[in-house]
Amino acid sequence: MMHFDEKKRLFLDMQEHPENYSDEQLEAMIEDIDRLPDTAAAGKRFAHKTRTERRGLPQWFKVAAVFFGIAFLVGVAYAAVCVVRKYTGKPAENTEVIVSPAPVPCGKEALRFDNVPLDSVLSVVAAHYGKEVRFDHDKLRRKKLIMTWRPGTPLPNFIERLNAFDGISLGLEENTIVVSEAKEEEEEL
Repeated sequence: MMHFDEKKRLFLDMQEHPENYSDEQLEAMIEDIDRLPDTAAAGKRFAHKTRTERRGLPQWFKVAAVFFGIAFLVGVAYAAVCVVRKYTGKPAENTEVIVSPAPVPCGKEALRFDNVPLDSVLSVVAAHYGKEVRFDHDKLRRKKLIMTWRPGTPLPNFIERLNAFDGISLGLEENTIVVSEAKEEEEEL
């Protein structure tokens, strides 16, 4: 039985010099080419080869991969804690702030609040601007917001943006952000 390389060399030689071969040899080569390959045998050879290669992986390599994976996860968790502390000073109790640094065109980071109570959002923002927060109605504290805040945004712009939400009205009185219930404007008839 000829190996693949020998068959290939013979086939090329038959193409270049057909006069050196009989009709029977040419027909045998054509039949050999037209025969379907034995995929089952090839699959077994491949499976055996990959099992052999898998066994060759050193144990220390597996241990090193696990160690570096754990070190990477610890580093990511530490970085997340640092980002939260940078913007909040310290984690507040029962704060449902989801923080994800997001690049913006000017290169500054942003905080994303996803379904977070208004009092939690304002505690983070007020601490950044050095302001106090006062709620006229307790029910406003629990109003949930989905928004992104860039710490470089001026406070009046932030207040204007929050005033676009239904049911709330923010104002600035000296050193305090005042949150009150938005009054519906009556339509003139």
